[in-house]
Amino acid sequence: MEACHYHSNRSGSWHCEGCHKRYCGQCVPGGEANFAAGQPRCLLCSQRLDWRGDGQPGTPFWKRSREILLYPLQPPALWLVLAIGVVSVLPMGLLAGLFLLFLGLVLFVYSLFVIEAVARDNWTPPSPMDVLSEGTLLFKQIALLLVLFVGPFLVASTSFVLAMGLLALAALILPAALMLLAVSQSLTLALNPLRWLQLISTVGVSYLLLWFAVMAVTAAPSLLQSDTPYTVLIFIGAAFSTYTTIVASAMMGALLNEKARQLGLADDEERGRSLTAEDYEVAEAMGSAHVYAQEGRLDDALRVVNRGLSAAPLHQELNWRRLRLLKLLGKDQPWQEHLGRFVRQQIGAGNPGVAVQAWLEAQQQYPGFRFDDDGALCLSLAKALYDRGRLKEARHLLVNLHQRQPGFRQLGEAYVLLARLYMEESEDLGRAGKLLAFVQRHFPDQYDNADAEQTRQLFQRLRHSVPG
Repeated sequence: MEACHYHSNRSGSWHCEGCHKRYCGQCVPGGEANFAAGQPRCLLCSQRLDWRGDGQPGTPFWKRSREILLYPLQPPALWLVLAIGVVSVLPMGLLAGLFLLFLGLVLFVYSLFVIEAVARDNWTPPSPMDVLSEGTLLFKQIALLLVLFVGPFLVASTSFVLAMGLLALAALILPAALMLLAVSQSLTLALNPLRWLQLISTVGVSYLLLWFAVMAVTAAPSLLQSDTPYTVLIFIGAAFSTYTTIVASAMMGALLNEKARQLGLADDEERGRSLTAEDYEVAEAMGSAHVYAQEGRLDDALRVVNRGLSAAPLHQELNWRRLRLLKLLGKDQPWQEHLGRFVRQQIGAGNPGVAVQAWLEAQQQYPGFRFDDDGALCLSLAKALYDRGRLKEARHLLVNLHQRQPGFRQLGEAYVLLARLYMEESEDLGRAGKLLAFVQRHFPDQYDNADAEQTRQLFQRLRHSVPG
């Protein structure tokens, strides 16, 4: 499957015939429960998108060996295995012979039912009784074998070598023809050489692996065949022959299941993965914004991000995208307002690390920027920076806070932290002492709390350690 036009490492599950773009499930998120009639549509040209599958390969049939080998041992397939084994040891009269022939014909058609069920990832064996209502499928299967294995002699009656070559070719394509007949129930389709070629080329080397496995499995019962008079061995031989026939059919169905999307057999596959209404709003906004941004349509990207934030105001990724889009669009005042709101939200939500990351990114874009109109935000952010060892950045937020916010009620607490920053960053006891004296004089209640006490003790230790 082709890659997404906007995410090269993801499969392009959606295709637009109008602008020939492919979108992944990140660009166009959601599933059937999220799509209204006629949706989803291309973000660029509004044409309805075609679903091309999720691009995830099916499980290789050889990795399902355990399920395949145990498949005939599940009821009701097991009843057919045992029934053929039991009938084979009955005294062989006319009635027993007819009953054994009947069961053989049932198994003949039942193998197609198994292929079709497993191909659709249904690992519960179908009932052999269902075969009784599919008489036409029996005749189609007989006709298929006649064309493949009797036809070569009629076509090449004058050349034995040519006939043998056609028989060998028929043996090679037999699994492909049976698989096509099982899933389509169309003899015309099963005898179509172009469909054989399509199936074999799509499956690739795995087809040869399947062919060898099917030949080995179907030939295995001959190892048990002998002219033994022992009833037990006759029962085992007949039951094992039935078992291997069903195993071979399960192998073919598993291979079809593995390649269902490539072969167009996954018509009932749901498009995408359905999300809750809120999750879909957010995911759709992020996907659309990414596409618009990649196309240079930044105003459209900002519009859908704003729509997503109306549904999830605290969503981190949407807030990040809005910040970056505002910066790219040169909207400085809205950018500053949104940065303050985002940092405040994240600190209030218990995510100080995210707040610090947002502010540090803002510092790279606008060196020296700080929130001059919000002392509480400066203090909260400075604490978060201090806890993460970003002492210089924390100090930048608090310097001259009394001039920028003279009425700030927690100014004493802020300057106690600033005094600690001066001591820990550069051992500047002069400035630290002046700040502590300022707090003691103007904010005595904030000078006597536990944090201030620790800062005063640090100040005394450093002062006594200074020579002279």
